[in-house]
Amino acid sequence: MSEGYINPGARMEDAGAAPGDIERAASARDASLGSAMRLAAEIVVRISSIVATLWLTRSLGVSTFGTLVLALSIGLIVAELCDLGLNAIVVPLIVRSQRNLRVIFALKATMTLGVAVLSVVLIPLAAHVSGLSLQVLTLCMIHFLGATWIEISGSALRALGRRADEALLLFTFRFALVACVVTAPFGLSLRGAAVSYAIAIAPAIVLSAILVRARSGVDEGAPPATTVQGILRYAAPMGVNGYLAIFSTRVELFLLQAFQGAGAVGLFGGAIKIVESLLTLPAAIAAGALPSVARDSLRGSRGAAQGTFGLVVWLGVPCAVGLALCAPGVLAILGPGFVDGAQALRVLAVAMFLCFGNAALFNILIAAGQTAIVPRLTAMRVSVAAGLGLLLVPFLGLSGAALSFTGAELLLFVSLVRHTRGHACIEVARPLIPAIGACIPMALFLIAWPLPLGPQVVIGAILFAASGASLLFRGAEANGLA
Repeated sequence: MSEGYINPGARMEDAGAAPGDIERAASARDASLGSAMRLAAEIVVRISSIVATLWLTRSLGVSTFGTLVLALSIGLIVAELCDLGLNAIVVPLIVRSQRNLRVIFALKATMTLGVAVLSVVLIPLAAHVSGLSLQVLTLCMIHFLGATWIEISGSALRALGRRADEALLLFTFRFALVACVVTAPFGLSLRGAAVSYAIAIAPAIVLSAILVRARSGVDEGAPPATTVQGILRYAAPMGVNGYLAIFSTRVELFLLQAFQGAGAVGLFGGAIKIVESLLTLPAAIAAGALPSVARDSLRGSRGAAQGTFGLVVWLGVPCAVGLALCAPGVLAILGPGFVDGAQALRVLAVAMFLCFGNAALFNILIAAGQTAIVPRLTAMRVSVAAGLGLLLVPFLGLSGAALSFTGAELLLFVSLVRHTRGHACIEVARPLIPAIGACIPMALFLIAWPLPLGPQVVIGAILFAASGASLLFRGAEANGLA
């Protein structure tokens, strides 16, 4: 156990605190520190990604942007074969033994080579079925192949305690992508955008190799490495879940393409891009806290898990309320025509909050080693989305797609809460009720004064921060943050 867990506990014991309370408080603090560092990095990264998305939507238009969204989705589906759940378990594996680092990267290299061979068949097949350009699909696949290496390198650095190195890697990757998209060295077209995505991975790939190699020393007292077979058994459920997760957020896009056409895909794709840009925030919080949650799981504590869930709720509620009330203004930023998706975005704002909670709850199961249940829950979510989508999309179009997405996320949230109770017994209402209360002044302001989007965001954030701070004076535990 590191000094970060011993020293705070020693001070509290001197004050007469119970050992269990000391442990939970230390875990919650460590999880919050990890989450805060990863979240700060992700906010900067996400701003750059929003810039890239806005540039593309305004440059390509609704229909061409919809085609790019589909091409990126297919490229991701093929590239995911070189992950197969490995990245999801990197942090727990390295926390258990640093000797797993070399085994993980050797396995990753083997899987990447296999995907490169398979793509000779898969990409032409996908191009034939979808009607998309073979070249564009290949470039999108290359982008995501590189992105999986950057992601796994960042996870390894985080598990080794090198949070600043991970942030540097994320900055390099995202800023390179923004630079390529904005400068458009290959033209403002579908092909030019695909080329920009493909070459943007190069700087971060080089940097990840340097950083991981520099931090790959192994403590001689570290436990033995897990066997390749053991890692594959552990990762397999997460690999299945990875594919299901890809489809779970794209079911509605494929159904809209089948029933409504590229224009509807572009509108819904714009709304989804806004939601996805915000979903990186809970993912960053959960990822930053995962080492602490994993350590808690080994010793039967829940401080880090409750703190992580509380953080995502306090962040997710104001994001959802603000997005629902400002939907037309937010979509107007994407360019002409995208405002037609405002009603769908309002519904998706509710789904976004559920996604925030689901990101934290999934990580609790992963930290506890309960990876087998994860794909079953995601499969349920995909099935519900497909069923609701088939019923609603042909008749309600964009609104039907948004309702399908939201209904599936709600069922997943309820199921995750039930399954995590055996490991952390998360209290949902304790952070949710005060977070909703803190949003009331902001919501009243947004409804009463329809100002331009910029002032609405700034003033709304200030109002939420002020009301939230007054509630947080009651203490972290009272507000579900510990």
